[in-house]
Amino acid sequence: DGTMRRLVFQFALFCVIATATWPVGMLADEPTFALKEDVIYGRKYGTALTMDVFTPKENANGAAIVFCVSGGWFSAHEAISPGFINEFLSRGYTVFAVVHGSQPKFTIPEVVSDMHRALRFIRFHAKDYNIDPDRIGITGGSAGGHLSLMMGTAA
Repeated sequence: DGTMRRLVFQFALFCVIATATWPVGMLADEPTFALKEDVIYGRKYGTALTMDVFTPKENANGAAIVFCVSGGWFSAHEAISPGFINEFLSRGYTVFAVVHGSQPKFTIPEVVSDMHRALRFIRFHAKDYNIDPDRIGITGGSAGGHLSLMMGTAA
């Protein structure tokens, strides 16, 4: 099917770009952030919805950035790259890299619901992550950028 090939190609391209943008300093023995992988923020049809949480080891400012991991409305844990979020970490932001349900199995409105669920989880657990629930931004690239705009303009 042409749609599936296109999605696989877009994901592969996203992974190549993510690998190419990984900062050389991040490859050092001691990373500048703490990483908590595969935090489950919900479940959908028996599948865990997960996010990775990157916390700066120094100068954390108590604010957070939600990074929508999405390209072509396809989201996967393998597409999470500190290269995309290193600038946020260096400025003291805690970053939540959220993986959502993907097309074609799930529709865009279902993806938006996943993101709402992730944001509710983050706000509820704000003290656990040492962040202010009123200081959360959202961003992403490609479909993640579109998704962040949809989240920012929704109720």
